[in-house]
Amino acid sequence: MRKVLIVIPHFYGSGNGFYGSTGSDVSRRVKALDRVIEGLHESLGSRQAFLLCLQQHVEGKGNGFLIQANQSLASQIDIAVCTTGGNHLISSLGSPSALFHHRQTGSEPMKLGFACHQVLRENLGRYDWYCYLEDDLLITDALFMNKLEWFVKEYGEETTLAPQRFERSLVHPAHKLYHDGSVRPDFTASWQDVTDRQVLESNVLGSAMRFERWPNPHSGCFFLTAAQMEKWVSMPYFGDGDSGFAGPLESAASLGIIKTFRQYKPAPANAGFLEVEHLHPRYLGEALKFS
Repeated sequence: MRKVLIVIPHFYGSGNGFYGSTGSDVSRRVKALDRVIEGLHESLGSRQAFLLCLQQHVEGKGNGFLIQANQSLASQIDIAVCTTGGNHLISSLGSPSALFHHRQTGSEPMKLGFACHQVLRENLGRYDWYCYLEDDLLITDALFMNKLEWFVKEYGEETTLAPQRFERSLVHPAHKLYHDGSVRPDFTASWQDVTDRQVLESNVLGSAMRFERWPNPHSGCFFLTAAQMEKWVSMPYFGDGDSGFAGPLESAASLGIIKTFRQYKPAPANAGFLEVEHLHPRYLGEALKFS
């Protein structure tokens, strides 16, 4: 069974609400982080069962005959939620504390993501996958890690696959919106050449799948194999706190990755191949207006 380490930067403070971490709605933030943590265990973890039948109840033994479920898909999941100072909502979470480790850091709030990189580095050699996930991104796909493994085996350790982020609402013409569209071609040209092997195509379960390099590589997360994590850590720029891509929050999730690997995303025609739900909508029903 693969071993997966997932680090989550979590900050709660006042602000204009453009980022989830600067929103003032405590209940919304708590609910989102609870869903993220619980979703990881429910979708990717190993404590999943299949109820074959109910039996006569025996005191102390229960009444369900269970077998393990999804053992060919499941992972051993360790989650580290990284915070700084007292600017967090850990004590308000409903998720059992056994589901995650609370890692306090001395980081500046806007650079908390870079502190997460150090937690990943401290654990080199202990896991098969090293992952970073913003605290409002929900994974519900049981095949998520299998798809990542397939992609690396198919296209090599020099490539990474980022999921498409989406928001949802059934009261708008678009019920589901993938919102990380393209940006100016020169926006990330200093760090990546998206024209180099720009498109990868494959057949998956009888359907044509297309993966593309985008000037906008951001998904608020990354997923690296052990070998890829070792390679990134060996680079002279690892840990330098470079915030040149949009800002420190975006850079922590994306910049080191595109400096080191060719990063792809599923093409719009098959965006749902690998996806995460953004639980802090900024576009659907807010920034994006329908006529």
